[in-house]
Amino acid sequence: MNIISRFSIITFVIIALSVLAACGEEESVNSSVDSSSANSEYAQGVTDNEIIVGHSAAQTGPVAVYDNVRKGMQAYFNYVNENGGINGREVKIIAYDDEYQPAKTLQNIQRLVDEDNVFALLGPIGTANINAAQSFIEESGVPIVGLATGADKFVNPPIENIFGLTFNYKLESKILVEYIVEEIGAENIALLYQNDDFGMDNLNFAKEALENYDVEIAAEIPFLASDVDFSSHTQKILDADPDTILMFSTPGPVAHLKKELFNRNIDIPFVTTSTGGGDEHQFEVAGEEVWEGTIVSIPGSPDKSEIADYDLYVERMLMDYSESELGGLAEQGWSTAKIFEEGIKRSGDDLSWENFIAQMNTFENWEETFFPSITYTPEHRYGNTTLHIVEAKDGQLSELQKMHYDIETGEIIYE
Repeated sequence: MNIISRFSIITFVIIALSVLAACGEEESVNSSVDSSSANSEYAQGVTDNEIIVGHSAAQTGPVAVYDNVRKGMQAYFNYVNENGGINGREVKIIAYDDEYQPAKTLQNIQRLVDEDNVFALLGPIGTANINAAQSFIEESGVPIVGLATGADKFVNPPIENIFGLTFNYKLESKILVEYIVEEIGAENIALLYQNDDFGMDNLNFAKEALENYDVEIAAEIPFLASDVDFSSHTQKILDADPDTILMFSTPGPVAHLKKELFNRNIDIPFVTTSTGGGDEHQFEVAGEEVWEGTIVSIPGSPDKSEIADYDLYVERMLMDYSESELGGLAEQGWSTAKIFEEGIKRSGDDLSWENFIAQMNTFENWEETFFPSITYTPEHRYGNTTLHIVEAKDGQLSELQKMHYDIETGEIIYE
């Protein structure tokens, strides 16, 4: 074989190997593209086996009791994961403590979305806290399910990626004012409010509602969520001499004020919202005798026999935590997890944010949580629209009134 022939053969081999290598590289590239394309319907935080969600709320500090919301969610997802997950995917919760401080809430949510790459945020808590993170939440597009504040600003007008759950504060204030005036017969009301976005919102809503009645405001008394000594606040109440007290608060201050009033033998009709008294733990925190007679608004029925899976909830909470965590906050967390599960089920395998949000907007009087019914549409993001007014009596919450907000007419219907 001459030199030219050998050269030709070598050249042919080199070219052939180059072509094969190129084909292999092209196949590898195409394979990568195909794989990416196959999963293009998945948003961040989703794999074939897992969905990662995030939660930011107080785990320590003056409202550490709010961590029971997370525990309720975790208990439900533990149950779901043990039974095959949601459409074959297990749910993992990444939760950070914000100590009820808005700046930390923003940091936590940014971390959850940008670093932990969560698919959704579940049950974030606090009006001022969400307010601090609102711009980031809207710009990121991350879905929020079970927003744990009833602040009107987050649902009117609706925000595309936010789905509320807590009963609307503006409606709640209107309902409580109406009850105080028409059922209790109040003529001179003392308004106590937590000195933050949450408390100020409710104070203003109550004052707006009171304009419809011939009723005097005896006093407007602010306090902090961290306050434990309410002797000066009690003195201001005595000086104002009201015939009724309406308090907008997180759980701790309500219990502390009630103790102070009880110790000083002051017996004035006392009304508070679901945020301050909706959890049955207040019987223990304040003391059953102290809490007796307190009138509270709550989102779910006080009759647990009406809840289809109440026994399962108790069983799972006791497996993972203790009896002390049972109550309204854990029930809210459990309900948030169930709503999220249903949204994922309706989304099928198209777990893009766009499709998930579209499927969340198909909830119509859904009745599988601790709340009577859940409805979401592009125009309506309240979620829960039913409220009960109850009275603490003999260690239990006894129903006084039940009402429903009609999203079509805007009217409050009493049942």
